[in-house]
Amino acid sequence: MRVEVLMPADGQDAMWSQGWEQAVRFREALLDGFPLPTLPAVPVRLNAGEVAHAELVLDYSRFYGQNVTYSQSSGFYFGSPLFVAAGLAGQAIGNSVARSRAQAMAAPQWREFQRVTVYLTDQRLLALVDGVRWLSWYHSAMMQIQPFLGQWNVVQLFEDCEPLRWSGPAAPWLAVALVRLGYGLDHVRDLPEMNLLSRPVVGGSPDSGATGIADDLSHGGHTPLM
Repeated sequence: MRVEVLMPADGQDAMWSQGWEQAVRFREALLDGFPLPTLPAVPVRLNAGEVAHAELVLDYSRFYGQNVTYSQSSGFYFGSPLFVAAGLAGQAIGNSVARSRAQAMAAPQWREFQRVTVYLTDQRLLALVDGVRWLSWYHSAMMQIQPFLGQWNVVQLFEDCEPLRWSGPAAPWLAVALVRLGYGLDHVRDLPEMNLLSRPVVGGSPDSGATGIADDLSHGGHTPLM
């Protein structure tokens, strides 16, 4: 099935095109035998021997449900039968709306939307979430990676925490890096979604030969998109 890559309608085609081109070139460089880029220093404490590869700006979200409480009305109505019936009907409607709203809020969905700076190392991803919490996601704990490049997303699935989604112009570059670090060079070459990066962006969107996955739960040289 042929699916178009979705270009965000934000009037910043150059930024998205650059992000795509960097991912295309990064994948080509890895397949040609070049190593991942390295950073001389990052402003976070790394483990002994840990190597920093990139600093990226991405949109972060996680997928989970939650407990939600809500209040129900239980008023008393006095007067004519018509007045009482109308009051009870309005109360029932109000309670139904509150219950439906609570159910929608509790259902599993993408949450915690925010833009963060992400550090990619040979061991993990690190990001400052909510401006106060440094969180790490180790490549060794990643059970599956789902690069939804057609929607500029990459989703990571873990055994012991909620699915994690990274979005934005740097998402294709990150997808290549995570596939390389998590699964090896063969997957960078052979994973079907990676083949979408076999062609560059032309005029703000991948050219007519590119195909991708428009489904979701949802570099130039060697320099990551900032």
